[in-house]
Amino acid sequence: MYRIAICDDEKSSAAFAAELLDKYRREHPKLEFKVDTFYSSLDLLEAAGKKPYDIYLLDIYVDKLSGIEIAESIKESNESAKIIFMTSSNAFYKDAFRIQAVHYLEKPILEQDFFEAMDRVCITNDIRYLTVRESGEVSKINIDDILYIESEDHYKRIVTTQKSFFVRSTMQTLMDEINCEYFHAFGMKTIINLKKVLKITKDVVTMDDGAKFPVPRGTYRNLSELLLKYTF
Repeated sequence: MYRIAICDDEKSSAAFAAELLDKYRREHPKLEFKVDTFYSSLDLLEAAGKKPYDIYLLDIYVDKLSGIEIAESIKESNESAKIIFMTSSNAFYKDAFRIQAVHYLEKPILEQDFFEAMDRVCITNDIRYLTVRESGEVSKINIDDILYIESEDHYKRIVTTQKSFFVRSTMQTLMDEINCEYFHAFGMKTIINLKKVLKITKDVVTMDDGAKFPVPRGTYRNLSELLLKYTF
């Protein structure tokens, strides 16, 4: 069962989110939801402090605290919490990205977008693997665990969330085998997983493990748009 909290100081918006949740549940009868609705950020945080929720549907503008501040407070005590923002403004994309929100839904919320956001939390996708050989040992790497790949002459260093692998291959071969649109190549020297980017500036991309890569000249706008696409 998923425990879900809706927090929006506009009762009509909160009711609409609850209605969308009910429609989503009817289309996924195997899923069970327990939904609580809050019209005050303080009421939400008090309830979450007693028993954390799995999923939070947060408006960006909520009385004394913003949805961003609420999310930051929630994440401090519950890193696994899934945050979905609901807002009439697109001004907080960067903050939502930093907090690693599941989705950023702009009002009026479309049913299809809402369902897509819930799918990211509730529907487990099939795990895909990259099979590599390192020093005679064959390993299967969960593709979604890959942070980035760096070229070192004829060898490639594949860095994952757990460890790194040093394999003899070409970047093109690895890109073909990974075959995921959220892996992005900087020339033939570096491949990054856009879902594992911590932050981006016009000059540098910083990955979840702190590794930094220079943003090629003239690519910042396109790259930042791709990050929003695959993060939200």
